[in-house]
Amino acid sequence: MSTRSALSWAALVASLAACERDAPTISKEPRGARPQAAALVPVQTEEEFPALGCYERARDRTLLAQNDAYLLCLGATSDAPIACYERASAGLLLSAQAIELCRCAESLAPIDCYERAARQTALMQADILALCSATAMQRLYPNCTPIR
Repeated sequence: MSTRSALSWAALVASLAACERDAPTISKEPRGARPQAAALVPVQTEEEFPALGCYERARDRTLLAQNDAYLLCLGATSDAPIACYERASAGLLLSAQAIELCRCAESLAPIDCYERAARQTALMQADILALCSATAMQRLYPNCTPIR
C-alpha cells in the first residue's frame, strides 16, 4: 500500500470514528453501564528529543513539506500534533489551518474543540481556529513555551 493510500485510509478511519462518536446509538449494554469509547490516542514517547521524533514521524506519516512538518512539531512533547493534524486535515481544514490548530497539541482536544464549535456556534472559521488552537487553549507561544 502506498503512503498516499495509507494516509487516505487513515483519514477515512478517523472520520468514521468521529461520525460514530457523534451519532446516537442504541446500546445493547445493561442500563447504567458505561460504554467504552474507542479513541485515537496519540503516541506518547519517552525519547530524548520528542520534537525531532515528531518531525521525523510527521515526514513519514503525512504529506507535509519539510518546513510544514517543522512548524507542526516545533516544541512538541509527543506525537499528539501529528494525530491532531491527521484528523484535522482529513477533510475539515487546509494544511496550514490544521498546522495552526494542532501545533503544540498534547491531545486531540484542539480538533474536538474545532468540531464542536463548528457544529454549535456561528463563529467564522478563523475565529474558531484562534479559539481552539492548542497554543490558545494552553496559553503558549508558537514555540510551545508557556506565556507567563
